[in-house]
Amino acid sequence: MAREWPRILVVDDDDSVITVMQQYFATAGYRVEFAQHGGDALTLVQHDPPDLVLLDLMMPGMNGVEVLQRILALRATLPVIIVTARADATLAEQTRALGAFAYVTKPFEFAYLARIVHLALTRSGEGAGGGAQ
Repeated sequence: MAREWPRILVVDDDDSVITVMQQYFATAGYRVEFAQHGGDALTLVQHDPPDLVLLDLMMPGMNGVEVLQRILALRATLPVIIVTARADATLAEQTRALGAFAYVTKPFEFAYLARIVHLALTRSGEGAGGGAQ
């Protein structure tokens, strides 16, 4: 049976960010899903976990730090990459200490984010045989 491409969950309340991420990563061969709220993301992670999460920090309701903690409580080995407009070294350190794989600030180069996604998937064992090169 052929291995399916890794699934990425994009969690962001900004429609334009979701659209751009979905287009870029789908073109690179990934299966991309999205959630606009932390609660929706947690439901997906619990019932149909993706291979990787791209998580914004600034969202209405539950903030990204709380979503990160809850995701990792559900799936400790799930790679989560913080993608945020907040360039804050203390917050970056805090999220990595909580278990985030990386902290990427917007705007970013898609090639750079794609390398981090590939590295995270490879290290978690999900990226072998699939994903962006």
